[in-house]
Amino acid sequence: MTKIAVFGCKHTTLDLIKSLLNNHINIDYCISITQEKAEEQKVAGFLNLKPILEELKIKTIYCEKYNLDSDYDRENISSLSLDLILCIGWQRLIPKWLLDQLSIGAFGMHGSNKPLPHGRGRSPMNWSIIQNKDIFFTHLFQYLPGVDDGPVIGFQKFDINKWDDSHSLHLKNTIAMSKLCIEFIPLLIKGKAKKFPQHNISPTYFPKRSEEDGIIYWEDSVLDIYNLIRAVTKPFPGAYSYINNEINNKIIIWKAYPFDTRLEWNDSSYGEILEVFYDKSFLVKTADASLLITEYSIENKKLITPGNILNHLNKQRKEYNLPN
Repeated sequence: MTKIAVFGCKHTTLDLIKSLLNNHINIDYCISITQEKAEEQKVAGFLNLKPILEELKIKTIYCEKYNLDSDYDRENISSLSLDLILCIGWQRLIPKWLLDQLSIGAFGMHGSNKPLPHGRGRSPMNWSIIQNKDIFFTHLFQYLPGVDDGPVIGFQKFDINKWDDSHSLHLKNTIAMSKLCIEFIPLLIKGKAKKFPQHNISPTYFPKRSEEDGIIYWEDSVLDIYNLIRAVTKPFPGAYSYINNEINNKIIIWKAYPFDTRLEWNDSSYGEILEVFYDKSFLVKTADASLLITEYSIENKKLITPGNILNHLNKQRKEYNLPN
């Protein structure tokens, strides 16, 4: 009987496992990491799967190292005699020693706003929102030792609309992953799935994003700022500013909307709080319009006052070489 393990540590991992079980695809193991290890590795959207999967009678095995680079992980996972691996919510490569043991292979998801090999690398959904793209391609592909370079089994497209954020895109991506796995895993098990090489063009790569990359520059357009906020909102660390350029006055902005281009505040500065409303939402000036901030975190809420200015501590803007 085929032994299948899912590698993952996020809510998307759980959603996919449940979808597979509901479609009569058996999962033998879940390879995951502990809460402590997730905090150490700064895993966004981590979910402790073990207590939930116990109810589903799926054994959860915690790794010693997230990259599986330990004798303990090698011996422990090798003893399972796995045939097929699915990687969902697992942001590390699968080492060659494990790939070589699998009778069917390791398969995972990677997406971008164009088909692979465009946009290999890190945080493709976040970058696609930041770049104001309107479509996303999720690929089910086979893992090789390289970065997102294996043959493609199938793909699913979905919209990135102007209301989407990182959370809703994760939900769409989970549905896309489920559809692909339900269609192709039975074929992979039977050895009947076709594998297609990626397009014969030069690959492009998205760079890794960190928590520090969420800083807002209010001299940017309202659309650019809105895209950044929705790209890095929960479960990610969020976009942020510093009120009156004070390091202790950090504000994290979780949700905001472009407000208006015709109402003008000609004597105000970029980043200035223009109005504060009855529900504690407030309006901030950008380079070309105003932005309504509706959900945020700040220790001293008294700082949300008209005339105070959101700023970036004069931090130099990071430049990225992004694929188009």
